[in-house]
Amino acid sequence: MPQRVVHIVQKMAPGGLEVLALELSRQLPGDHYIISLESDGPALAAAWPRLIQDRDRLIGLNKKPGFDVALFLGLRRLLTTLAPCAVLTHHAGPLVYGGPAARVAGVTRLIHVEHDVWHYEGARRRRLMRAVVALTRPTIVGVAEAMRSPLHEMFPGRPVHIIANGVDLDRFTGDRLRTRKILGIADDAQVIGAAGRLEWVKGHDILIRAVAMLDPKSILFILGDGSRRAELQALALTLGVAGRIQFLGHRDDAAALLPALDVFCQPSRSEGLPLAILEAQACGVPVIASNVGDMAAAICPESGRLTPPEDVPALAAALRATLGRNAPASPRAFVASRFDWRRTLNGYAKLLEA
Repeated sequence: MPQRVVHIVQKMAPGGLEVLALELSRQLPGDHYIISLESDGPALAAAWPRLIQDRDRLIGLNKKPGFDVALFLGLRRLLTTLAPCAVLTHHAGPLVYGGPAARVAGVTRLIHVEHDVWHYEGARRRRLMRAVVALTRPTIVGVAEAMRSPLHEMFPGRPVHIIANGVDLDRFTGDRLRTRKILGIADDAQVIGAAGRLEWVKGHDILIRAVAMLDPKSILFILGDGSRRAELQALALTLGVAGRIQFLGHRDDAAALLPALDVFCQPSRSEGLPLAILEAQACGVPVIASNVGDMAAAICPESGRLTPPEDVPALAAALRATLGRNAPASPRAFVASRFDWRRTLNGYAKLLEA
Protein backbone atom coordinates (compact mmCIF):
# COMPACT_ATOMS: atom_id res chain seq x y z
CA MET A 1 0.00 0.00 0.00
CA PRO A 2 1.49 3.43 -0.94
CA GLN A 3 2.43 5.73 1.91
CA ARG A 4 -0.08 8.48 2.69
CA VAL A 5 1.15 12.06 3.02
CA VAL A 6 -0.82 15.16 4.00
CA HIS A 7 0.12 18.74 3.07
CA ILE A 8 -1.43 21.55 5.13
CA VAL A 9 -1.63 25.13 3.82
CA GLN A 10 -3.44 28.23 5.05
CA LYS A 11 -5.52 28.70 1.90
CA MET A 12 -5.06 26.82 -1.35
CA ALA A 13 -5.13 29.88 -3.60
CA PRO A 14 -2.69 30.82 -6.39
CA GLY A 15 0.80 31.51 -5.05
CA GLY A 16 4.32 30.12 -5.02
CA LEU A 17 3.86 28.26 -1.73
CA GLU A 18 0.65 26.66 -2.95
CA VAL A 19 2.15 25.70 -6.32
CA LEU A 20 5.01 23.95 -4.53
CA ALA A 21 2.60 22.03 -2.26
CA LEU A 22 0.45 21.09 -5.25
CA GLU A 23 3.31 19.82 -7.39
CA LEU A 24 4.87 17.90 -4.50
CA SER A 25 1.52 16.24 -3.88
CA ARG A 26 1.25 15.30 -7.54
CA GLN A 27 4.78 14.12 -8.19
CA LEU A 28 6.11 12.58 -4.98
CA PRO A 29 5.47 8.86 -4.50
CA GLY A 30 2.49 7.92 -2.35
CA ASP A 31 -1.11 8.87 -1.70
CA HIS A 32 -1.21 12.63 -1.07
CA TYR A 33 -3.92 14.89 0.35
CA ILE A 34 -3.96 18.68 0.63
CA ILE A 35 -5.73 20.31 3.57
CA SER A 36 -6.56 24.01 3.30
CA LEU A 37 -7.35 25.59 6.67
CA GLU A 38 -9.42 28.29 5.00
CA SER A 39 -12.35 27.90 2.57
CA ASP A 40 -13.74 24.59 1.29
CA GLY A 41 -12.65 22.27 -1.50
CA PRO A 42 -15.30 23.12 -4.14
CA ALA A 43 -14.84 26.87 -3.64
CA LEU A 44 -11.06 26.56 -3.89
CA ALA A 45 -11.26 24.54 -7.10
CA ALA A 46 -13.78 26.99 -8.58
CA ALA A 47 -11.47 29.93 -7.84
CA TRP A 48 -8.35 28.15 -9.14
CA PRO A 49 -9.15 25.82 -12.07
CA ARG A 50 -5.73 24.21 -11.76
CA LEU A 51 -7.12 22.37 -8.73
CA ILE A 52 -10.05 20.74 -10.51
CA GLN A 53 -8.15 17.52 -11.21
CA ASP A 54 -7.15 17.38 -7.52
CA ARG A 55 -10.55 18.06 -5.95
CA ASP A 56 -10.94 14.48 -4.68
CA ARG A 57 -7.88 14.89 -2.49
CA LEU A 58 -8.40 18.55 -1.55
CA ILE A 59 -10.07 19.23 1.81
CA GLY A 60 -11.07 22.68 3.05
CA LEU A 61 -11.81 23.24 6.75
CA ASN A 62 -13.47 26.69 6.60
CA LYS A 63 -11.37 28.26 9.36
CA LYS A 64 -13.12 30.99 11.34
CA PRO A 65 -11.40 34.36 11.92
CA GLY A 66 -8.99 34.46 14.86
CA PHE A 67 -7.86 31.44 16.83
CA ASP A 68 -10.23 28.57 16.06
CA VAL A 69 -10.21 25.78 18.69
CA ALA A 70 -12.81 23.80 16.74
CA LEU A 71 -10.46 23.80 13.76
CA PHE A 72 -7.76 22.07 15.78
CA LEU A 73 -10.21 19.42 16.96
CA GLY A 74 -11.53 18.84 13.45
CA LEU A 75 -8.03 18.64 12.04
CA ARG A 76 -7.02 16.12 14.69
CA ARG A 77 -10.01 13.91 13.83
CA LEU A 78 -9.27 14.20 10.12
CA LEU A 79 -5.62 13.25 10.53
CA THR A 80 -6.60 10.32 12.76
CA THR A 81 -8.92 9.08 10.00
CA LEU A 82 -6.43 9.60 7.18
CA ALA A 83 -3.59 8.09 9.26
CA PRO A 84 -0.75 9.57 7.16
CA CYS A 85 2.83 8.49 7.62
CA ALA A 86 3.91 12.13 7.23
CA VAL A 87 2.47 15.63 7.45
CA LEU A 88 4.03 18.66 5.74
CA THR A 89 2.96 22.06 7.05
CA HIS A 90 3.62 25.02 4.78
CA HIS A 91 4.14 28.31 6.65
CA ALA A 92 3.35 29.44 10.18
CA GLY A 93 -0.43 29.07 10.55
CA PRO A 94 -0.55 25.48 9.26
CA LEU A 95 2.14 24.49 11.79
CA VAL A 96 0.31 26.17 14.69
CA TYR A 97 -2.77 24.04 13.99
CA GLY A 98 -1.34 21.11 12.06
CA GLY A 99 1.71 20.39 14.20
CA PRO A 100 -0.10 19.67 17.49
CA ALA A 101 -3.01 17.97 15.66
CA ALA A 102 -0.58 15.67 13.84
CA ARG A 103 1.23 14.68 17.04
CA VAL A 104 -2.00 14.02 18.94
CA ALA A 105 -3.22 11.96 15.97
CA GLY A 106 -0.10 9.82 16.21
CA VAL A 107 1.74 11.09 13.12
CA THR A 108 5.42 10.33 13.61
CA ARG A 109 6.93 12.32 10.72
CA LEU A 110 6.22 16.06 10.80
CA ILE A 111 7.97 18.34 8.31
CA HIS A 112 7.56 22.11 8.49
CA VAL A 113 8.39 24.07 5.33
CA GLU A 114 9.13 27.79 5.71
CA HIS A 115 8.84 29.90 2.56
CA ASP A 116 10.16 33.18 4.02
CA VAL A 117 11.16 34.57 7.41
CA TRP A 118 9.86 38.14 7.39
CA HIS A 119 6.77 37.17 9.40
CA TYR A 120 9.00 36.32 12.39
CA GLU A 121 9.85 39.98 12.95
CA GLY A 122 7.13 40.41 15.59
CA ALA A 123 8.08 39.29 19.12
CA ARG A 124 4.66 37.70 19.73
CA ARG A 125 4.87 35.60 16.56
CA ARG A 126 8.40 34.51 17.44
CA ARG A 127 7.36 33.35 20.91
CA LEU A 128 4.38 31.46 19.53
CA MET A 129 6.34 29.68 16.83
CA ARG A 130 9.18 28.74 19.17
CA ALA A 131 6.67 27.26 21.59
CA VAL A 132 4.93 25.25 18.84
CA VAL A 133 8.23 23.96 17.45
CA ALA A 134 9.43 22.99 20.95
CA LEU A 135 6.16 21.12 21.49
CA THR A 136 5.90 19.35 18.12
CA ARG A 137 9.61 18.90 17.17
CA PRO A 138 9.22 19.06 13.38
CA THR A 139 11.92 18.70 10.79
CA ILE A 140 12.54 22.28 9.60
CA VAL A 141 12.92 23.02 5.88
CA GLY A 142 13.74 26.37 4.28
CA VAL A 143 13.30 27.03 0.57
CA ALA A 144 16.35 29.29 0.22
CA GLU A 145 19.93 29.19 1.48
CA ALA A 146 19.58 32.71 2.90
CA MET A 147 17.00 31.32 5.34
CA ARG A 148 19.40 28.89 7.00
CA SER A 149 20.89 31.30 9.54
CA PRO A 150 17.57 33.01 10.49
CA LEU A 151 15.90 29.62 10.97
CA HIS A 152 18.77 28.36 13.15
CA GLU A 153 18.46 31.54 15.21
CA MET A 154 14.70 31.22 15.38
CA PHE A 155 14.73 27.54 16.36
CA PRO A 156 18.02 26.88 18.17
CA GLY A 157 18.85 23.23 18.50
CA ARG A 158 16.60 22.12 15.64
CA PRO A 159 18.26 20.80 12.46
CA VAL A 160 17.50 22.91 9.40
CA HIS A 161 17.37 21.48 5.88
CA ILE A 162 17.53 23.75 2.85
CA ILE A 163 15.71 22.52 -0.25
CA ALA A 164 15.82 25.29 -2.82
CA ASN A 165 12.76 25.90 -4.93
CA GLY A 166 13.13 24.62 -8.47
CA VAL A 167 11.59 25.11 -11.90
CA ASP A 168 10.38 22.60 -14.46
CA LEU A 169 12.74 23.28 -17.36
CA ASP A 170 10.63 21.25 -19.78
CA ARG A 171 7.62 23.47 -19.16
CA PHE A 172 9.31 26.86 -18.85
CA THR A 173 11.05 27.50 -22.12
CA GLY A 174 10.23 29.37 -25.31
CA ASP A 175 11.20 31.68 -28.12
CA ARG A 176 10.76 35.46 -27.70
CA LEU A 177 9.85 36.40 -31.26
CA ARG A 178 7.55 33.44 -31.80
CA THR A 179 5.75 34.08 -28.49
CA ARG A 180 5.32 37.76 -29.31
CA LYS A 181 3.87 36.90 -32.69
CA ILE A 182 1.34 34.56 -31.05
CA LEU A 183 0.38 37.19 -28.47
CA GLY A 184 0.30 40.08 -30.95
CA ILE A 185 3.12 42.05 -29.27
CA ALA A 186 5.28 44.19 -31.54
CA ASP A 187 8.90 43.10 -31.91
CA ASP A 188 10.20 46.51 -30.84
CA ALA A 189 7.94 46.91 -27.78
CA GLN A 190 9.71 47.19 -24.42
CA VAL A 191 7.84 44.73 -22.22
CA ILE A 192 8.35 44.42 -18.47
CA GLY A 193 6.68 41.63 -16.52
CA ALA A 194 5.92 40.98 -12.86
CA ALA A 195 4.05 38.20 -11.09
CA GLY A 196 2.85 37.58 -7.57
CA ARG A 197 0.12 38.32 -5.08
CA LEU A 198 -0.95 41.97 -5.15
CA GLU A 199 0.02 42.59 -1.54
CA TRP A 200 2.24 45.17 0.15
CA VAL A 201 5.16 42.78 0.69
CA LYS A 202 5.47 42.17 -3.08
CA GLY A 203 6.22 45.85 -3.82
CA HIS A 204 4.18 46.34 -6.99
CA ASP A 205 3.68 50.00 -6.04
CA ILE A 206 7.45 50.48 -6.23
CA LEU A 207 7.52 48.98 -9.72
CA ILE A 208 4.64 51.16 -10.95
CA ARG A 209 6.45 54.28 -9.72
CA ALA A 210 9.61 53.12 -11.51
CA VAL A 211 7.73 52.49 -14.76
CA ALA A 212 6.45 56.07 -14.58
CA MET A 213 10.10 57.19 -14.84
CA LEU A 214 10.80 55.15 -18.00
CA ASP A 215 10.37 55.84 -21.70
CA PRO A 216 6.63 56.02 -22.50
CA LYS A 217 6.97 53.15 -25.00
CA SER A 218 7.68 50.70 -22.18
CA ILE A 219 4.72 48.62 -20.97
CA LEU A 220 4.15 46.49 -17.89
CA PHE A 221 2.24 43.22 -17.54
CA ILE A 222 1.34 42.27 -13.96
CA LEU A 223 0.23 38.68 -13.35
CA GLY A 224 -1.53 37.93 -10.09
CA ASP A 225 -4.31 39.21 -7.90
CA GLY A 226 -4.78 40.33 -4.33
CA SER A 227 -6.23 42.83 -1.90
CA ARG A 228 -4.28 45.82 -3.28
CA ARG A 229 -5.36 45.57 -6.91
CA ALA A 230 -7.71 48.57 -6.82
CA GLU A 231 -5.13 50.63 -4.91
CA LEU A 232 -2.42 49.80 -7.47
CA GLN A 233 -4.71 50.62 -10.38
CA ALA A 234 -5.50 53.96 -8.76
CA LEU A 235 -1.76 54.65 -8.33
CA ALA A 236 -1.14 53.92 -12.02
CA LEU A 237 -3.95 56.32 -12.94
CA THR A 238 -2.56 59.05 -10.66
CA LEU A 239 0.92 58.69 -12.16
CA GLY A 240 -0.43 58.80 -15.71
CA VAL A 241 0.73 55.30 -16.66
CA ALA A 242 -2.56 53.40 -16.48
CA GLY A 243 -2.56 53.00 -20.27
CA ARG A 244 0.87 51.32 -20.13
CA ILE A 245 0.05 48.79 -17.42
CA GLN A 246 -2.06 45.67 -17.85
CA PHE A 247 -3.33 43.87 -14.75
CA LEU A 248 -3.79 40.34 -16.09
CA GLY A 249 -5.00 38.69 -12.88
CA HIS A 250 -3.99 35.16 -12.01
CA ARG A 251 -2.90 33.10 -15.01
CA ASP A 252 -2.01 29.41 -15.07
CA ASP A 253 -0.41 29.87 -18.49
CA ALA A 254 2.56 31.95 -17.32
CA ALA A 255 4.86 29.63 -19.27
CA ALA A 256 3.18 30.83 -22.47
CA LEU A 257 3.59 34.52 -21.56
CA LEU A 258 7.02 34.82 -19.97
CA PRO A 259 9.14 34.33 -23.13
CA ALA A 260 7.57 37.49 -24.61
CA LEU A 261 9.12 39.70 -21.93
CA ASP A 262 12.26 41.81 -22.24
CA VAL A 263 12.77 41.84 -18.49
CA PHE A 264 11.05 40.41 -15.43
CA CYS A 265 10.91 42.43 -12.21
CA GLN A 266 10.47 41.26 -8.62
CA PRO A 267 10.41 44.43 -6.45
CA SER A 268 9.55 42.66 -3.18
CA ARG A 269 10.09 44.19 0.22
CA SER A 270 10.78 40.72 1.63
CA GLU A 271 11.11 37.26 0.06
CA GLY A 272 12.46 33.76 0.40
CA LEU A 273 13.09 32.32 -3.05
CA PRO A 274 10.14 33.14 -5.35
CA LEU A 275 9.38 30.64 -8.10
CA ALA A 276 8.51 33.45 -10.51
CA ILE A 277 12.10 34.66 -10.94
CA LEU A 278 13.27 31.10 -11.64
CA GLU A 279 10.48 30.54 -14.17
CA ALA A 280 11.28 33.80 -15.99
CA GLN A 281 14.99 33.00 -16.20
CA ALA A 282 14.25 29.48 -17.41
CA CYS A 283 12.44 31.18 -20.31
CA GLY A 284 15.59 33.20 -21.05
CA VAL A 285 14.28 36.45 -19.53
CA PRO A 286 16.68 38.60 -17.43
CA VAL A 287 15.49 39.48 -13.94
CA ILE A 288 15.75 42.63 -11.86
CA ALA A 289 14.87 42.18 -8.20
CA SER A 290 15.15 43.72 -4.76
CA ASN A 291 18.20 42.52 -2.87
CA VAL A 292 16.24 40.63 -0.21
CA GLY A 293 15.97 36.98 0.81
CA ASP A 294 17.90 34.67 -1.50
CA MET A 295 17.58 36.88 -4.58
CA ALA A 296 21.34 37.40 -4.89
CA ALA A 297 21.95 33.66 -5.20
CA ALA A 298 18.98 33.07 -7.49
CA ILE A 299 19.63 35.68 -10.18
CA CYS A 300 22.06 35.08 -13.03
CA PRO A 301 24.91 37.59 -12.51
CA GLU A 302 25.53 37.90 -16.26
CA SER A 303 22.01 39.06 -17.11
CA GLY A 304 20.25 40.18 -13.93
CA ARG A 305 20.51 43.08 -11.54
CA LEU A 306 19.77 43.66 -7.85
CA THR A 307 18.49 46.93 -6.41
CA PRO A 308 17.93 48.11 -2.83
CA PRO A 309 14.37 47.43 -1.63
CA GLU A 310 11.98 50.40 -1.95
CA ASP A 311 14.50 52.41 -4.03
CA VAL A 312 12.36 53.62 -6.95
CA PRO A 313 15.11 55.58 -8.81
CA ALA A 314 17.52 52.63 -8.57
CA LEU A 315 14.86 50.25 -9.90
CA ALA A 316 14.05 52.60 -12.77
CA ALA A 317 17.75 52.91 -13.64
CA ALA A 318 18.19 49.12 -13.63
CA LEU A 319 15.15 48.65 -15.86
CA ARG A 320 16.36 51.36 -18.22
CA ALA A 321 19.82 49.79 -18.49
CA THR A 322 18.48 46.29 -19.10
CA LEU A 323 15.94 47.43 -21.68
CA GLY A 324 18.70 49.38 -23.43
CA ARG A 325 20.92 46.34 -23.99
CA ASN A 326 20.76 44.79 -27.44
CA ALA A 327 21.10 41.12 -26.48
CA PRO A 328 21.48 40.36 -22.75
CA ALA A 329 22.89 36.96 -21.90
CA SER A 330 20.32 34.21 -21.41
CA PRO A 331 19.99 33.10 -17.76
CA ARG A 332 18.51 29.70 -18.65
CA ALA A 333 21.76 27.75 -18.22
CA PHE A 334 22.29 29.40 -14.82
CA VAL A 335 18.88 28.24 -13.60
CA ALA A 336 19.35 24.75 -15.05
CA SER A 337 22.59 24.28 -13.15
CA ARG A 338 21.22 25.36 -9.76
CA PHE A 339 17.41 25.26 -9.62
CA ASP A 340 16.22 22.25 -11.58
CA TRP A 341 12.84 21.02 -10.25
CA ARG A 342 14.12 17.44 -10.23
CA ARG A 343 16.63 18.41 -7.55
CA THR A 344 13.87 19.98 -5.44
CA LEU A 345 11.64 16.92 -5.81
CA ASN A 346 14.49 14.61 -4.87
CA GLY A 347 15.20 16.64 -1.74
CA TYR A 348 11.66 16.21 -0.42
CA ALA A 349 11.59 12.55 -1.44
CA LYS A 350 14.71 11.90 0.65
CA LEU A 351 13.13 13.60 3.68
CA LEU A 352 10.03 11.44 3.39
CA GLU A 353 12.15 8.30 3.03
CA ALA A 354 14.43 9.12 5.96
